[in-house]
Amino acid sequence: MSTTKISRRYATALFDLIQEGVDIQPALMEAASFAANDEAKAILESPLYPDEMKQAMLNQAISSSGKEEVSRLIGLLCSRGKAILLPEIASLVTEMLAKAESSVDVAITSAVDLDSDIQEALSKGLSSATGKKTRLVMDTDKSILGGIIIRIGDRRIDYSVKGRLDGLKKAIVS
Repeated sequence: MSTTKISRRYATALFDLIQEGVDIQPALMEAASFAANDEAKAILESPLYPDEMKQAMLNQAISSSGKEEVSRLIGLLCSRGKAILLPEIASLVTEMLAKAESSVDVAITSAVDLDSDIQEALSKGLSSATGKKTRLVMDTDKSILGGIIIRIGDRRIDYSVKGRLDGLKKAIVS
């Protein structure tokens, strides 16, 4: 099994803890940056040093909140001979957090001002469709006559009356 698969399992568990509101990220980053140091890396990789010494060394590097949880993780990793994976685990947790917090701006153009209930329903629907949090940027344009136009990045979805009429006109003329 590759180290990334192993690291991802630990990172997923830590990500779940963070999602539950446990603030372990500062302590995790401190321990990971210490473990990434060349001298520390040499000690963590060496079978000559006992696990208890490796654990004590990493625990001394932590001073932030979440110390207890990260200390338990360090103990587990040291007992399994995987303490060297700490920087990779922290990197994966950071990636997961960035992906979870990602959001996308969605431009909505409508013929009339939309009330907050409709905006909320649009936001929820677009969030589930994109898999990301959405921030709606509302615009009103009476020239579209009715309906809405949705812009997500470079994608444009036209549900406007004007767009439909233009489509019919193009079909009749050609």
